[in-house]
Amino acid sequence: MLIKLLGLAFMSITLSGCFSSTPKLKVMIIEKSTNQQNIDPTRLANNVVIVKKTKKNQQQIVKKSWSIPVSGKVVKTFSKQHTGLTFNTKPGQEVRAIRDGIITYSGNTMKSFGKMLIIKHPLGFYSSYTQNQSLKVERGDQVKKGQIIALTGINDFYFEMKKFKTPINPLKYLK
Repeated sequence: MLIKLLGLAFMSITLSGCFSSTPKLKVMIIEKSTNQQNIDPTRLANNVVIVKKTKKNQQQIVKKSWSIPVSGKVVKTFSKQHTGLTFNTKPGQEVRAIRDGIITYSGNTMKSFGKMLIIKHPLGFYSSYTQNQSLKVERGDQVKKGQIIALTGINDFYFEMKKFKTPINPLKYLK
């Protein structure tokens, strides 16, 4: 009898939340087309909107919190052979973080890329910024969207984005 009474009390308390006048949390659909798990929804920014890709109705992921890393004309776009964007830039142009994140690489060990930065963003996104003449941040630094992180070099600026380890087309995200 006591168990039934406790069960009834628990159900009443649980269901009372359904009829509450308190504001409800936003519903969020997380895109899982890359079959990756372990996405922590508590780390999402308030202005991130995600639309799920489906087999029948292919929809693009909509992000409101991304920006272009450098001013310049895109001279080479994303393809299977060219997994990023090449911008026609002049030496010394400001390079900005496309979104908040943490610098995971800062250096020039890969000489063909010049001075390079990689930023880890929420939801398993990474952005890389190559062909720079000088870097303004170091490994471990937290950066904000729009923060100046580097200056472009002599060669055209090259930018890539990945979701986990998979290259993705930056033009679907940048505005």
